[in-house]
Amino acid sequence: MKKIKLNISHPDKSRAEAFLNAINKELEPAPFDWKLLNESTRIVDAVKMINTDKTLTITIIFTDSYGDADHIAKANPLENSTRWGYNGSIMYLVESSDSDIVDEVVSTFAGKE
Repeated sequence: MKKIKLNISHPDKSRAEAFLNAINKELEPAPFDWKLLNESTRIVDAVKMINTDKTLTITIIFTDSYGDADHIAKANPLENSTRWGYNGSIMYLVESSDSDIVDEVVSTFAGKE
C-alpha cells in the first residue's frame, strides 16, 4: 500500500497522515468542496479520501481548535451511515454501509496513533 501524504499546511498534518496510514485500506483523494459546509469559515483546510472499491469515505477537516471542530459538527447534521468525531483540531467523518468498518476507522482516529 502506498503511503498517504497530504498536500496541506496545518500543524496536525502529520498526525492526520498517521491516522490515514494506519487504516488497512487503499485510499485515494476525492473531490470535496469544504467551503459549502456550514461554519466553513472555521475550517483551515480539508481532505476527502475514498477507498478503491468505493465502500469507505473518510473526510478530515482541519481547524484551529477543538472548539471550532465542535461548532462545525453541530452546524452540519449527518446522515445515518456517517459517524464523526474530533481529535484536537482535527475533525473526521467516516462513511460506509458496513458499520464494523465505520467503528474500526473511528476507533483508529479516536486514539490509536
